[in-house]
Amino acid sequence: MRFLYIFGITLIPYLLLTAGSGQVLLFWSAEELIVGVALSLIFGGIISSVIIPRNVLVDVINPFKWILATFYMIGPFFLSLLIANIEVMYRIISGRINPAIVRVETGLNSVTGAYFLANSITLSPGTLTIDMDVENHDLYIHCLNWKKEEGQPAEPRDVALFSYFWMKLIYG
Repeated sequence: MRFLYIFGITLIPYLLLTAGSGQVLLFWSAEELIVGVALSLIFGGIISSVIIPRNVLVDVINPFKWILATFYMIGPFFLSLLIANIEVMYRIISGRINPAIVRVETGLNSVTGAYFLANSITLSPGTLTIDMDVENHDLYIHCLNWKKEEGQPAEPRDVALFSYFWMKLIYG
């Protein structure tokens, strides 16, 4: 089932991108269909067995989580990205930079939520996810401006307030 899902996800974009170039079903040539199916079989096999962990794929298939994640990307993530860009611009102009590498205990139960949070943090200017502890979902993050004193524990809201709230809501 997992392989078929990945096979379909890789074949559909290929067919959409190559539509209108052949005679089969008025959209594709036979060669394009053969190449598309072959590539999708290869990528489906590699991705389903090596790249994507099994528990991540279960979260990805859920359509309710897709809807919430899409809403998150359009609204709150875009807003936090805008705020982060303005803050980084201010930090560069003013020279008020206090870089640090911190360990953030996310408390997320889902590996998918931890991956999504790590990517959201990395995409925001001024922060970079360096590593993730897969067992307990802790993130190691480089921050351009760290406001807490040394020795104080880092919390998810310190580096990703909007992102953490939404990851907790979507993935628990």
